[in-house]
Amino acid sequence: MPRIEFHALGPGLAKIPHPYPASRHIPDWLKDMPPDYQHDGIPGGTLKRCPPFLAAMTAGYIIPAPFDARLIMSEHGEFSARGTVNFFSTHFPAQVQGAPFGAARVVKFENPWIIVTPADYVCLITAPVNRFEIPFTALSGIVETGSYYREVHLPMACAMQPGQTFHLQRGAPMIQVIPIRREEWESGVGAIDDGRRAEQQAMLETSPHFYKDNFWQKVTFS
Repeated sequence: MPRIEFHALGPGLAKIPHPYPASRHIPDWLKDMPPDYQHDGIPGGTLKRCPPFLAAMTAGYIIPAPFDARLIMSEHGEFSARGTVNFFSTHFPAQVQGAPFGAARVVKFENPWIIVTPADYVCLITAPVNRFEIPFTALSGIVETGSYYREVHLPMACAMQPGQTFHLQRGAPMIQVIPIRREEWESGVGAIDDGRRAEQQAMLETSPHFYKDNFWQKVTFS
């Protein structure tokens, strides 16, 4: 079984919350969502019954906010963070000039953790998938965590509006780390296999949960 480790400076290990499997932090809005609904008398399942949605949300590991912080966007669009320890920095607007998010203030999460994987693995480092607890959109990246032994700081496009403040709680999910085995791939195209598709369409008509019952395979991150 491959192993991932998160390394931090010795003094910080006892002071900051540790990374944890993403499956351990399901947001309250999803916990409170009913699994089923009815529309015009026709029953159906909500997101709570969608295995691909949940599989993405619970894949890999969460790196949490190390401390509480009060985030402030001034009336003039200047970002600042206040707290016992500042773990944010800012990018110059010229660094993202021409990008679709270029008008947003881009800040950088100063991640205290070095991510370590076996040599044949890389990590997708991205925003917490399908989670909306913090007002940022992370700029995703794939990092050679099997050989690169440094902290990976993640730029984020800030969605805060001028004059807005936000209290970021210690332990809030900041980034999601998903290990990926490095492999070479080839691509191709082809005609639909009508028989195979018809067979699975019949399964769907028999059970709305046919995907979970017949195809979904749980991947464990501990």
